[in-house]
Amino acid sequence: MSEVVLSAEKRVDTGKSVARKLRREGKVPGVLYGGEEEPSSISMDKIELGRLLRKDHSIINVKVDGADQRAVIRDVQNHPVYGDVAHIDFMRVVAGQEITISVPLHQVGTAVGTKTGGQIATLLHELEISVLPRYMPENIEIDITDLEIGDAIRVKDLNLENMTIQNDEDELIVQVTMPRKEEEPEETDELGEEEESMEPEVITARGDDDEKESE
Repeated sequence: MSEVVLSAEKRVDTGKSVARKLRREGKVPGVLYGGEEEPSSISMDKIELGRLLRKDHSIINVKVDGADQRAVIRDVQNHPVYGDVAHIDFMRVVAGQEITISVPLHQVGTAVGTKTGGQIATLLHELEISVLPRYMPENIEIDITDLEIGDAIRVKDLNLENMTIQNDEDELIVQVTMPRKEEEPEETDELGEEEESMEPEVITARGDDDEKESE
């Protein structure tokens, strides 16, 4: 279990206008809650937070005005247009109390089935677990080396110690599939159709024929 540090400042003013002002200043508004303490409205540097979010981590030491508070990320809201982090929620971690979090799943190895034309289909990227802080993992590794075409790994196939999985046991995590063949378009006898359309229309001069018959 690793722990990273994030500096934050406590803020008194709240509301949409305050949040917009913070973002213009290069900061991200957030909230820190849980445990026996009251929720705290905080803000942090956008760049520092961005570096933290690009890495796997379990517990974050949020330093609010210099005071350490151990927490985990509970929710990240992104701007609907630009994709930047607009708001973030942290939940305090209390020693001896289980916490329910989502942990990234990392695939390791190369599936045997991919060597014979199979393709990896990843259906689950995170696993929700309940775990004590001291056993909290940064990520969970899934070994896909032995997967043949048609094989799959489900939640119930995982053997994890010191934690309880909250996902449905039949939920698919990853499988090796055979690529679907594209249907070939039906060939049409375009040349024959063109030839038929190019056949000249025979027009008989009925008037001349009638005259010849009457002669």
